[in-house]
Amino acid sequence: MRKLLLVVALALAMPPALGEESGVPLGPCGSAPPAAPQRRTAGEGFPPLPLPVTPLRRTEKKRPPAPPALVAKIQYGEIREVRRDGETVRYYDWNKDPGDIPMLLNLANRTLGIQYTHRRGPLEAFEPDPARYPVFYFTGSEDFTLAEAEVRRLREFLQNGGTVWADTCFGDPEFFEAFMREMGRVLPGRLWRRLPPDHPVLHAFYEIEEVRYTRAVPEAEGERGPPVLLGLDLGDRTAVLLSRYDLSCGWDGHIREGALAVHPQDARRLGVNMVAYALAKWQLAGYQSVARLYYEERGPARGHFVFAQARLGDNWDTQPNAIANLLKAVAAGTSAEVRFQRRAVDLDSAELLEHPFLYMTGRHDFTLSEAEVASLRRFLAGGGFLLASPSAGRREFDVAFRREIARVLPGHELRPLPADHMVYSIFHQVTEIGYTEYLRSLGERPPALPLEGVAVGGPTAVISSPYGLGGGWRGFDHPFGRDVAHRDALKLGVNIVLYAMTH
Repeated sequence: MRKLLLVVALALAMPPALGEESGVPLGPCGSAPPAAPQRRTAGEGFPPLPLPVTPLRRTEKKRPPAPPALVAKIQYGEIREVRRDGETVRYYDWNKDPGDIPMLLNLANRTLGIQYTHRRGPLEAFEPDPARYPVFYFTGSEDFTLAEAEVRRLREFLQNGGTVWADTCFGDPEFFEAFMREMGRVLPGRLWRRLPPDHPVLHAFYEIEEVRYTRAVPEAEGERGPPVLLGLDLGDRTAVLLSRYDLSCGWDGHIREGALAVHPQDARRLGVNMVAYALAKWQLAGYQSVARLYYEERGPARGHFVFAQARLGDNWDTQPNAIANLLKAVAAGTSAEVRFQRRAVDLDSAELLEHPFLYMTGRHDFTLSEAEVASLRRFLAGGGFLLASPSAGRREFDVAFRREIARVLPGHELRPLPADHMVYSIFHQVTEIGYTEYLRSLGERPPALPLEGVAVGGPTAVISSPYGLGGGWRGFDHPFGRDVAHRDALKLGVNIVLYAMTH
């Protein structure tokens, strides 16, 4: 299955907690972070002079500006102690491997041609502003609990467009379970899902289908298997990434005896991909973090048009700002004298029948209840219009929609709309469309025109695209979207809305 709701499945496969009895030494490991470079200037050889006299340092170079921080490594918990070789070693669980992020960023900077650094400190030391610190990073091997203020700060950070990484140090399930629990407080109602093989994190720079582990893990055959990364989605991006098995030791370039870890070579490849994904999503995350509401208020209007959107699962609202941009384009570019509004509806509610237009999108698999199937069938039989498009062109949603619409309209089939269909000419003349660079990089050969449809009693009542439309309504392409290019997506969106209004 490409979709996996993980709490139950991973619990069944969970190895026991680690400790001295399992052969994993307690306490810290790895290297210390690299020392700051020593800078010497030509004036440093002079003896100190009494103030206010200062030496003339003609050969002194200005100190270059510090590179921006990409990652904030979050400090939490109390200091710990462990006896090792007859001595007491003191450490923090969050910093068992001090060299993990410095070493990863050194590699990512060289590999990706970027220049970023990191910071360390408690959560309250960092503003929930991703423009200053795009990534908050948690790691550890023991249980922990966030304070209420920390929960609120993390929620604000994520809603502002930030990304959270978490690494299960040594592969210990205590931290893994604790992080899942605490993020459930931060983003209640969101479902943990294992990243499917086609997720961009696994292809952002390196192509990663499987990794090597330092020990056999339940998800691998022997010591090789797919990476076990979990994610929580916000909008059109995976905002929280959690590794079930240790990456930090691999980032630092060593193997911890007895730990359940990804081998250093593959851990570093995954880490570089995580950096590339976070950076590529930056524009998208910033766009989604600012709410843009739109409805037409100027001048007289003969009626109103409600852009109703179906609530599907836990992450149905992936493109609110894009829809606002689409409605603005319809109002500004056409002579339609209507007021535009957007409204979320439940498919099994009576409210659905009050609106002539319905939009369905999402990133994941879904299954309609029998009540939802019956309600959607009544909606379409009564003259309603349905538009469906997968968020970021995710295949998983497209497969689910085809399955579910076959339940709603048995005996009907989605078929490509011919080039002379009115939806391609009702306002914009669309004879051929472009696709995103990401889609072309996958080697796919999409059709010249992407829309498919189902006629119900005459007019086309269902229009669907297997490639993303909503992402392009923002006005720029999704960095990892199997999408119609944004200029053509907006033209198609305007045409589809006008077709629904007039048919």
